[in-house]
Amino acid sequence: MSVVIGVTTAWSIETWGEEVDKPGGIFYNPVHYTNVLYENGALPFLIAPPVQIKNETVLQTMAKRTLDSVDALFMSGGGGNRRFKAPDMPGLKEQQPVRYDYEILLLREAWKRRMPVIGSCRGHQMMIEALGGTIKSETVTGHQDNDYSKTVHPVNITPGSRLASLVQAENWSVNSMHCQVAESAPEIFKVTARSSEGYIEAVEADGPVFWIGFQFHPEIMAAFDPMAKAVIKAFVQEAETYSEKS
Repeated sequence: MSVVIGVTTAWSIETWGEEVDKPGGIFYNPVHYTNVLYENGALPFLIAPPVQIKNETVLQTMAKRTLDSVDALFMSGGGGNRRFKAPDMPGLKEQQPVRYDYEILLLREAWKRRMPVIGSCRGHQMMIEALGGTIKSETVTGHQDNDYSKTVHPVNITPGSRLASLVQAENWSVNSMHCQVAESAPEIFKVTARSSEGYIEAVEADGPVFWIGFQFHPEIMAAFDPMAKAVIKAFVQEAETYSEKS
């Protein structure tokens, strides 16, 4: 039976604002997330943040029940935020407060369970912030390319890391569509890739738990890049291992 992988979604009210033709907003993310999971034998399970529930105890229970239904968690990107622009970009919570509050609970519960987690762009930043890392308050330039299908800059991969063993390389040309970067990784993580400017481009849990975050988008690159394919394949395999142990 295929493993089930939860994929977080954005809420358009938080990313685009109120729209006349979308009363109440919509939950969404790009099709690349689900496509790449289907292609690797997994079933995606879209996770919508509960927009009307404010009680934290109830939210914690919902987060636990959500994770009971999946074998791994894929933290997706920011959803093409239109409400804020660099350099006046607030923190992750201020950008998407409803989504943030629920995803923090999901991530901390997933960490307790040692559930496999992967994150792209904002998802990578959420993984870092959830476990004690920090995001830079200043925005960066030169990393916002809207052509998702091409790579635009190299990153240097840390020798001896899980990432290095997966991609079998010291450098990786990646896509890029962000204006925020992590400032520091959690103490229980290690930085596994940096850009030429020294920006954190990838992190992973320092130990056996499969937690890997990318400032770029391997779920898009997997369509044309063998290194990204290897990362996604390994993630699905970790979900299978987790499922067998659960």
